[in-house]
Amino acid sequence: SDLNLRANFSQTVARPSIRELSDVAIYDYSLRTFVFGNSDLKPVHIKNYDLRLEWYFKNRNLISGGVFYKDFRNNIEIVNAGAVSWQNVDKSYVAGIELDGKKSITKYFDLMVNATFANSSTTFTRTRLETSGGVKDYIPLDKVTRPNFGQAPYIFNTILAYNSPDKIGLTATLSYNVQGKRLAISSAIKEIPDVYEMPRNMFDFKVTKKLGKYFGVNLTVRDILNTAIRRAYIYADGTQIDYDKFRYGTSFVLGVTYKL
Repeated sequence: SDLNLRANFSQTVARPSIRELSDVAIYDYSLRTFVFGNSDLKPVHIKNYDLRLEWYFKNRNLISGGVFYKDFRNNIEIVNAGAVSWQNVDKSYVAGIELDGKKSITKYFDLMVNATFANSSTTFTRTRLETSGGVKDYIPLDKVTRPNFGQAPYIFNTILAYNSPDKIGLTATLSYNVQGKRLAISSAIKEIPDVYEMPRNMFDFKVTKKLGKYFGVNLTVRDILNTAIRRAYIYADGTQIDYDKFRYGTSFVLGVTYKL
């Protein structure tokens, strides 16, 4: 067996997109409301700290675990300040652990598992957006602390994979994913609670078959259970009121490949 210890530090910059910087209102079909751009956005500065231990065994088995910490300055989030728009937040961080494992069940079956547990926090100055003569003015109200935009407190993935002998040329994977509730729209108005996207169980399946030396065919089935996407207002006392609820449907993708 082999044992590796890895440490990493990096600094990155994430710049606003043209859409986020454009002072126009465009209807967002995902959020089901108009979203205004914000030309006052600043780049996001991120410091990344990672420490990881990896342990490799025979028969393709492995176990690994790591801790991470990310420090954000001017993180960009979707905020409801009377109108939904992108805004920089003062400071935020994400800290957590990540665990990975791979186990060879039989000669042809492998089980892979990944779990991430994260704690995130954002210090955010709530403001009221006012416009006069085409000029935007953000009026400070108070400061709040809440989870980071889009950051789930846990993420769990598992894959069961089948690889047949080369002469058969058949591979198949069944995957499962679930994430904890994620902040979808933060509120800059006291009377309006934040909107969270609730957990959903996702199953996907893919099978690939070689046809001769050069051709292959594959079938992918996404979201087998056709699970609903549910977003809800969550009040301080835990009360939940649906913001929206919808389904994309199960999708089937059939493909043919040719390799030179």
